[in-house]
Amino acid sequence: MIRPPLTHALIALCIAGGLTACDITSARTLWALRNVDPLTTAPEGIRLAVRVPQGFRPSPKGITLIGTLKETASAPEESVTFAIQRSEGGALPAWMQRPGAPLYSYKISESDLDRFRKYQHKAALAKASNRDGSISVGTEVCRLSDEIPDSVLVSVFIKTVETEQFVPLFEDQDLTEHATEEEIAETVPLCL
Repeated sequence: MIRPPLTHALIALCIAGGLTACDITSARTLWALRNVDPLTTAPEGIRLAVRVPQGFRPSPKGITLIGTLKETASAPEESVTFAIQRSEGGALPAWMQRPGAPLYSYKISESDLDRFRKYQHKAALAKASNRDGSISVGTEVCRLSDEIPDSVLVSVFIKTVETEQFVPLFEDQDLTEHATEEEIAETVPLCL
């Protein structure tokens, strides 16, 4: 579920009912996330990891967490973006690492933890009134060279207090299967 390729890797924990099942999310991951409620999970325990191929890196705008409440007959769509920051320290598990594929770790910015809790409360009220919503991760990535490889494997992992360890939301998904070289070049600009 990549839209546009690599620019918005949509990883949605839906307010309406747990995890939005993409065809690229494994049954093992769905099972591991069965007890994760995005409305009550501790925001300070949310960790994300993104693995990109050599020659790519998260852009300076980096990674964002986006909460969206869907439009209803009585309310317009609402969207809020939370700051995400690189997590320094704390080695990531060896099974997530691949030679030649940088792995970046992220967490919700300390300055946005209270805003995230307020969104959780608002989203819980929306869910009670049958209003759908989601929490997704937007990734902005840039290229270090003009050349686009034959395959562009991207992986995104999540960890929460409930899971206690990282689980893959999707792993080694080849963007060239979802977009042409021209589309990738357009949506994944050269790094400045």
